[in-house]
Amino acid sequence: MDAPYDMPDPHRIFSAGAIWLIDLPRFQVRLDFRDRRELDLTVVNGDNAGFADRVDYEGKLLRDGFALLTWREHIGSTVVHVVDLSARTTHCFVTPAKGDFMRLLGTVAFTHVEKTRS
Repeated sequence: MDAPYDMPDPHRIFSAGAIWLIDLPRFQVRLDFRDRRELDLTVVNGDNAGFADRVDYEGKLLRDGFALLTWREHIGSTVVHVVDLSARTTHCFVTPAKGDFMRLLGTVAFTHVEKTRS
């Protein structure tokens, strides 16, 4: 895995091999981008540790240094991230399947692994 970088290349943040490690107050999530429409998510620490899902997502660059990332999990939860790429922070909004609503502020570490074809 390559070392973390401060300001990710906006053309690579949603590409195959991009990895985001998101640290939120109640849990930590790893996102592994498979391509420009699908990612694997894993809750690696905290609430719901061990939960994993493969989801379709939508990622958009809003303007220089800001991105929007959204998905719906197979259990019904919806997730929205408004990400400040240069500050490596995210405002995360989660509607769990059970119907609550969470507003969370966290940090994001970006890395990228080049995918090789077999």
